[in-house]
Amino acid sequence: MSADPVYYDPYLRSIVKDPYPLYRRLREEAPLYYNKEYDFYAISRYEDVRAGFMNHKALISGRGGILEMIKQKIEMPAGTFIFDDPPRHTMYRQIVQRIFTPRRMNGLEPLVRSETIKVLDKLVGRDEFDVIDDIGRQLPMRVIGMLLGIPEEDQQLVRELTDAKMRTEEGKPIDYAEGLKMEENFDEYIKWRTNNPSDDVITELLGVEFTDDTGTQRKLTRDELITFCNVLAGAGNETTNRLIGWTCKTLAEYPDQRRELVANPTLIPDAIEEVLRLEPPAPHVGRYITTDVEFQGQKLPGGSTILMLVGAANHDDRVFADPDRFDIHRDRTRSHLAFGAGIHTCIGNVLARLEGRVVFEELLKRVPDWDIDLANAELLSTSTVRGWDRLPAYINARGADKIKARAQAEKAAAEAPVTGAPASVAGKWTITVKGPTGPMDSTLELQDGGGGLSGAQSGEGTTTEIESASYDAKTGAITWINKISKPIKMKLTFNGTVNGNEISGKLKAGFMGSFPFTGKQV
Repeated sequence: MSADPVYYDPYLRSIVKDPYPLYRRLREEAPLYYNKEYDFYAISRYEDVRAGFMNHKALISGRGGILEMIKQKIEMPAGTFIFDDPPRHTMYRQIVQRIFTPRRMNGLEPLVRSETIKVLDKLVGRDEFDVIDDIGRQLPMRVIGMLLGIPEEDQQLVRELTDAKMRTEEGKPIDYAEGLKMEENFDEYIKWRTNNPSDDVITELLGVEFTDDTGTQRKLTRDELITFCNVLAGAGNETTNRLIGWTCKTLAEYPDQRRELVANPTLIPDAIEEVLRLEPPAPHVGRYITTDVEFQGQKLPGGSTILMLVGAANHDDRVFADPDRFDIHRDRTRSHLAFGAGIHTCIGNVLARLEGRVVFEELLKRVPDWDIDLANAELLSTSTVRGWDRLPAYINARGADKIKARAQAEKAAAEAPVTGAPASVAGKWTITVKGPTGPMDSTLELQDGGGGLSGAQSGEGTTTEIESASYDAKTGAITWINKISKPIKMKLTFNGTVNGNEISGKLKAGFMGSFPFTGKQV
């Protein structure tokens, strides 16, 4: 116990890093907590959180499940079934349930295993790997991409777009000033499948007929189809990606239990459930309160916002013995709340569990032993899910040395003084952006003239005129802006430093975030 009043802020990175000591204080000292700064209540005990999930009439989803979304009064697009209430939620969920039946999802195991093997075979013989870059960002998108019918060459771009919508600046809420934007590029896949039907989810959604909440028999509209695709692509990536990261980290911390899984893979489903309890990918879920409700003997007025702290509930020692310990043999009489409860239970939970099981059945065959370099790991900056953005793992001493050397080189490059800023940067440059799916190359051609810089940038088969560019020969600072239209419309802002015939800096890629880049004069 602390003499200071307990304080909970879902945007504080220091709390996100290890929330469990604070969760314990909330359960004991303030099981019904109120945050005045952001004007929300929070419940942290298992029975309260479960009751909150079950009371879908008073604690509604139609205003969103994210705190800032609720507070900014976002209007939900038609088809956002995860943020909807009966009768419309029932209508949309029944459509999705036809596709995501447990029997159908479990029938995908051969496909999931085949894709898993393709991903994990690349790790064989390596000294180190990154759990997120090499597994988490690859497999879930492959699976949901094939289910939806997204071409393989577009799958990682779709994942980057859905990921970007969840990223925040550290310590700040997501800004929904422009509403809940849906990625319109799914329209191209829908148009294609309209004329070229196949055995995929988009084709199936195109053919669905249902009775809507007005009693009208109809098919999904174009906007509803686009929203469905956005929701399914995002949900199909987030939970499983975070689950893979937390499972790898946890098994590294409990090597004895990992060895049990290697010896007896039938225990892997229990390990997946225990990781979901221990480190739920969605640590809190928001609800809007429509009418007065009571928690902990106190009345909460209608019009309030409440966060249900799933991560705290899953560590409640009133329900789970020694809750902060990972135990694959734990009694599972009481289920965790990682996938929610009631009518909004995550509809993709069967697929997420299947993917988690198959990944670790195949990974433990190939890499039965690994450690995590937490000093060079990075948590994702988001207020919606909790997981890793970078999670380097090493199999031997060589791997550990490689990770440290790479991190030191990146730090040295970032801190290196400019000693050779040239008088001019005119000429041809090869620009390499280190994106989340690997390096992306383009060619930059710059010309001096007219009191400034001009030029063009080419990549992915297209060439775009640079909108503006500037260079300071005294400091080596260079900036240029490139507005692209393919594969999506986006403003790219490059800010870097020129040192001799090399450039290093950061690319701000629209709403997708920032990525490091380097350049070399040809």
